[in-house]
Amino acid sequence: MKYLKWWLVGLVLVLGLGGCGQRQSSKTKTSQKSSTTKTVSPYINSQTPTFYVHGFQGSANSTNTSIKHAEQTAHAHKVLVATVSTSGQVTLTGNWKAGTRNPIIQVVFKNNLAQYDQQSTWLAQVITTVKQQHTFKKYNIVAHSAGCVASVNMLMTKQATGFPKINKLVTIAGPFDGVVGEDDVANQNSVLASGQPKYLHAAYDLLAAKRTNFPHNVKLLNIVGNLDDGSNSDSLVTNVSARSIKYLLRGTSLNYTEKDFHGKHAQHSQLHENAKVAAAVNRYLWHS
Repeated sequence: MKYLKWWLVGLVLVLGLGGCGQRQSSKTKTSQKSSTTKTVSPYINSQTPTFYVHGFQGSANSTNTSIKHAEQTAHAHKVLVATVSTSGQVTLTGNWKAGTRNPIIQVVFKNNLAQYDQQSTWLAQVITTVKQQHTFKKYNIVAHSAGCVASVNMLMTKQATGFPKINKLVTIAGPFDGVVGEDDVANQNSVLASGQPKYLHAAYDLLAAKRTNFPHNVKLLNIVGNLDDGSNSDSLVTNVSARSIKYLLRGTSLNYTEKDFHGKHAQHSQLHENAKVAAAVNRYLWHS
């Protein structure tokens, strides 16, 4: 009996140690598997270029923050800066390597006081110049303020054969129907039952004259700012003015998405510094 007792004790120890060894081996394999599994990014890998366009009196500083945010979170890369001289000459600086993920071209107008139609011509020239050096069939635009009107006006203007097609358009604080302090007044305008603004200002008339030329099936993200101070505006652009683009582009099978931002960081010039706005833009352009 004595020997049987010790034999049983030994058997229990052997089985126990064996089980521990198996569990440890299993844990090690699981750990090794976890360490070799790569996290899949939710952002796409696209070679479609995105042009960032500043607004009236703007500069590179107007788009620097949003571009940096795109580089940090969406695997985008600023590859070129397209500078347009006061005479309309385009100069490209930077290096766009083939295969660069989510490439960005920053557009800078030296004459940042030019009228909408002039900036539209210059923007088309920028896209043409870039295409002469780098082949692409479609592109995105992210525009702020007057850059929104210039971009939409360009899209309504007939371009040369072979001009690439718009893929996605993002408009931030677009003054499509007036600017407060110039030709608009806070809380003066309203939307009629048809969806049309009651008062139509110069920018709206410019675009409405050739609205039927706007391409069909465009994906548009329209960002609207509201200070929540009773003005129903971002200080310079009323919500009616910003939202009027939807009615303006009726009948074009527009894929329209609107995002409203509120509070002091939704002020006109703060919108392009707002991290939440940048995140919304990044998701719209590059999130899978």
